[in-house]
Parts: sequence; C-alpha cells; structure tokens
Amino acid sequence: MTVRTRLFGALLAILAFFSLNLGVHVWGDRARTRSLAELRHGIDRQLLITSIARHLSEAHREIGLMAGVLDGQTAGLADSGARAEFSARLDKIGAEIARVRKIPGGATPTSGQAAAAWNTLRDSWRRAYASFGLDDQRAISELSLRSDPLSQTILNRLLPRWEGEERTRIQQASLDMRRVSDLTDQVEKLCFVLSTLVVALVAFSVSRFLVGLNASLKERVRERTRELEEEIQERRRVEDRLLHDAFHDALTGLANRALFLDRLGQSLARIKRGEGFHFAVLYLDLDRFKLINDSLGHLSGDLALIAVARWLESGVRPGDTVARLGGDEFAVLLDGLRSVEEAEGLSRRIEERLGTPLQVDGQEIYIYASIGIVFGTAAYERPEEILRDADAAMYRAKSLGRNRHEVFNEALHLAALDRLRLETDLRRAVQDSSFGVHYQPIVCLADGRVAGFEALVRWRHPVWGLVPPDQFIQVAEETGLILPIGHWVLAQACERIHEWQREHPSDPPLAINVNLSRRQLLQADLLEQIRRVLESTGLSPECLRLEITESAILENPEGAVDLLRHLKSLDIGLCVDDFGTGYSSLSSLQEFPVSVLKIDRSFIRGMGPEGEKDEIVRAVVGLAHSLHMQVVAEGVETEGQLESLRAMDCDYGQGYLLCRALDPEGVEKFLERAVCPS
Repeated sequence: MTVRTRLFGALLAILAFFSLNLGVHVWGDRARTRSLAELRHGIDRQLLITSIARHLSEAHREIGLMAGVLDGQTAGLADSGARAEFSARLDKIGAEIARVRKIPGGATPTSGQAAAAWNTLRDSWRRAYASFGLDDQRAISELSLRSDPLSQTILNRLLPRWEGEERTRIQQASLDMRRVSDLTDQVEKLCFVLSTLVVALVAFSVSRFLVGLNASLKERVRERTRELEEEIQERRRVEDRLLHDAFHDALTGLANRALFLDRLGQSLARIKRGEGFHFAVLYLDLDRFKLINDSLGHLSGDLALIAVARWLESGVRPGDTVARLGGDEFAVLLDGLRSVEEAEGLSRRIEERLGTPLQVDGQEIYIYASIGIVFGTAAYERPEEILRDADAAMYRAKSLGRNRHEVFNEALHLAALDRLRLETDLRRAVQDSSFGVHYQPIVCLADGRVAGFEALVRWRHPVWGLVPPDQFIQVAEETGLILPIGHWVLAQACERIHEWQREHPSDPPLAINVNLSRRQLLQADLLEQIRRVLESTGLSPECLRLEITESAILENPEGAVDLLRHLKSLDIGLCVDDFGTGYSSLSSLQEFPVSVLKIDRSFIRGMGPEGEKDEIVRAVVGLAHSLHMQVVAEGVETEGQLESLRAMDCDYGQGYLLCRALDPEGVEKFLERAVCPS
C-alpha cells in the first residue's frame, strides 16, 4: 500500500470521526436545549407554587376573618370603607385561586365531603355577602374561591405534591442534561483518541515511509555520487587523452607540430633572457619514402614511421624533443647546446642510426633522410621562423643529393624569401592569366619541312620580366599550380595549331607537342580533360602529341602504362621527353606504348669532333627505329650536330640552329615565309 493510499484512508477516517463528533454535538445541543427548557419551566412552576402557597395562607387567614364576620363580628366592617378593603382582599384571594387553577396538574377537589363543605360555605358566604349589600352571584363566586376546606386541601395536599412533582421534574431535567453532557464528552474523547490514534498510525507509517525514502534517497545519492565520480574520472581521462592527442601524433606518439612549436617558443624565450642558453632545430624529411608506401603498402609505411620515431628518440639526449610534423617529416629540438658543431654531431649520429636496415613485414629496407639544421639565436621573434629556416635548409640538403644535412645560413633565407615571393606572384599570375605560350618548330631533318611545334609556357613577370620555365615550373609542380597552368597551355596550344592548320594546310597536317607533368598524370579525370579540349577546339587527336618525362613514367610505371594505353586508344601521339636522364633500361621502352623518343639536349651538346656522346645518340636512334619509334633531337645548336644527326638518320630536330621558340605572331610570319626569323 502506497503512502498516498494510506494518507487518503486516514483522511477519510478523520473525516468520519469529525462527522460523528459533529453529529453528537448537534444532538447534545438539542437535548440540552430541551432539558434546559424543561428545567426552566419547572423552576418557574416551583416559584409560582411557592407564591401561591404564600397567598393561599393569607387567603386562609382572610377566610378565618370572614368566618368571624359571619358570626356577627362585623362591627368594624359596618362602614363602607371597611367593606371596600375587605372586598379588595377577597378579589386578591380570588385572583390567586384563579392562578392555582392554571397550574399544570392543579384541580378542584371533587370528593363528597369537599362538595358538602363547599355547598355549606357557599350558602353562608352568600348570606354574608347579602348583608353587605352585595349581589348573590358575587357572593357565590367569592365563596367558591375562598372556601376554607379548599384552601386547606391546596395548601396541605396539592401544593406539596405539585412541588414534589416539579422538583422531580427539575432533578430529571438536570440528570438528563448531565447525561447528555457526559455522553458528548465521552464521544468527544473517543473521537479525539481515535483521531489521535489514526494520526499517530499515519504519522508512524509516513515516518517509516520517509525513513525508507530517505534511506533510498541516500542510497541513490551515494550511487549517483559514485556514478558522478566515475563520470568525472572518465571525463578527466578523456580530457587527458584529448589533451594528449591535441599535442601528440596519433601514429608514433611523438610530439606534434603544436607541442613542438610551444617548446621551441620556450627555448626561444630563454635565449632572449640572456641565460647563456643555446639550442638547435633539426628538420628531417625521409628520402623517397613514397616508394615504401607504393611498394609495401601504407601499413608497412606506418610501421616504418614508427620505427623511425623510436630511432630518433633513442638517438637524442634526455630533455630533447622529437616531433612528427606530418607525413614523413620529423623535427628534433636540441636544448642546452654549446655550439652548432654539437648539433651537427647529433645530426650525423641520427643519419648513421637511420642507415641501419629495418625489417618491415619480412622485408629489409633502408631509410635515409635529408636534414636541415638551424642554430637558435635571439634574432628570431617567433618559433615558426626557426622551423621555416630549418625547412629551407632541409630542402637545400634534398636538392644537393639527399641523405645529407645542411646548416641554415642567410643565403638560404634569402633564397627562401625569393621562393616565397615567386610562389605568391605565381599564384597571382594563375588568377590573372598572366601566362603566354611560345612555340618552337620541330623540323624534319631529311628535307627541312616543319612537322609541328612544341608548346612552351612563358611567364612575363611585371617586375622581373620574362621568367624562364626552369625557375617557376618546379615551384608550380610543388604547389599544385601546374594543374591549372597545364590545362590552360593544352587548350591554348590545341586552339592555335587548329587555326594554323586551316590557314596553312599540309600533308600530313601540322602537329602540336604539349608537355604533361607528373602531377597532371595523377589526375583521375585527365582523359576527360583532354577529350573536352579536343572537342572544344576541333583538333584531330592524331595531331596532338603529349610529352611525358621518363622520370614521371618510372615514378608510377603501372599507372603510367595504363594511362598511356588509354591515350593511345584515342589516337593521341605519345612522346618520351628527356630520354636518357632516367634510370630505366632501354629495353623497358617496349613496354610503353610510345611513338616518339626525344633525346635530351645534354647528349646532343656532347656531340662533335671531340664529343663522346655520338655513339650514345647513335645507339638510341637505332634502338628507337628497331622499336618502330621516331626520334627527335633537342638542343641542336651547331651545323656539326645537325650533320651528325642526319648521318645517324635522326628523324626530327629542335634547337636554336633550326629555329628558336616563337610567340603566336612570330609563328604566323614563320609559316608565311617558311623560314625561321632571325
């Protein structure tokens, strides 16, 4: 039974007791009212009987006096004044007798003796009245009221009995009132006791319920407190974990860039306070690490990164900070150094440690790194500047052959600033379309006929003037800007060559060679881009030749072969650019669906009477012809080179000797005159 049910039952019981008590009180009030009225009437009647007894006593005396008058003692009453006084007394006695007759229970005696006495007295009374000159009717009336036996009967018998009856009635009324009062008092006490008992029982039940509820609440509070403590602990663990994850690399557990910069900032603050404190930063980039991911998979690459992290931690001193900045880039903060030579010594130890072969998934691999070193000075304002210069020194080491370290100097800083300005201006040039395309003729060496052109991008800087491609193409590759630039060059070149084909028809028609960078080869929609350009310009696919460097093909051989086959299926010509500068064997050419080889200018430059490259060029030309490929020699600058190439049956040539690269207006003039303008 719930507390609500108990309280409701108790309320009903209390209401019942209250109703009973109220009913008894109403009944008691009514009974007391009736008894009180009866008591009041009894008292009034008793008082009246007492008054009547007194007056009857006086009347008895008056009757005695009257009897004396009847006996002849009337001398004092002979005059009219005495008769008037006597008559007044008789009237008073008559009035009292009349009141007696009205008393409840009162009656005139009816016994024979009283009747005879009454008759005798009536006759005597009449005669007495007649002697006073009163009429007979008045005498009879007065006599009936003043009869001595009647008064005696009333005084001696009726009034005592009446008084006793009234006393009994008063006592009974008092007793009834007392009983009613006692009964109501008992009912009140009973109702009070029962109500108190019910309240006590309800209070006890409620108390027990509240005690149980309190105990339950305490237990729930304890349980909730434990839950909250567990939640707080779990939240603290999560916060600690989040804090750890926010400042540590998830894969290796090393400090991340944010934590590294924070500690680097602390070191910079110490050196600015002039505490005689020195530090250095090592910026590491793993050489050719992409090859590990591509050959063994990213899981093996992750295992290799973890191994490198452990090597770096074991190769530094306690208190130094090792961080992974992202990808295959790491950084080391060396605190408390005495000289830059000490930093170089630690760098050499790291290089030796990284030179140890590593076992990953049963494969033995070697990992090398290019390292840039910056010695911290108070000249730096922010830790990002130190990391920037260490990155510049690392790129310098990578450009000088990898697997080495370079110490940052002011020249590197200036070079980094130049590169930053170049990159900024290059991005602006892409937005403003500040590029142009020059076209260098490709000449058939057998008859001097122009077979086509190679499209070469040019950038005219508003301050520096014409920027050579070798100064911005590499930056465009690294920043990804080569993608919009390459697509724009392809569209411009196809549109121009189609116009020149209409204006200067030939058989076969003029062709256009366009270079594709390694970044462009990685685009998933490259084929679709080329299709859209050919459709929008109306150029036939047979007139388009795409030049791809040997190194770009070898970087992803399987993907490159797949792409080249799709391009070949579209009847687009394929040309291997800068052939001979890569690391592939000549026999691997038969795996690539290419139709043209372009011999790098470095081999052509070595030809001549004292040149040792003639045989290499001859071998390449022979091999290409045996594989049913055509050969284009780049960088033809002397007559001797031209004659030697013709003697070797080289198909085509490019170079200043034949014609320099021309802008579109120069090409139109060149085609009109069919000669190269000077």
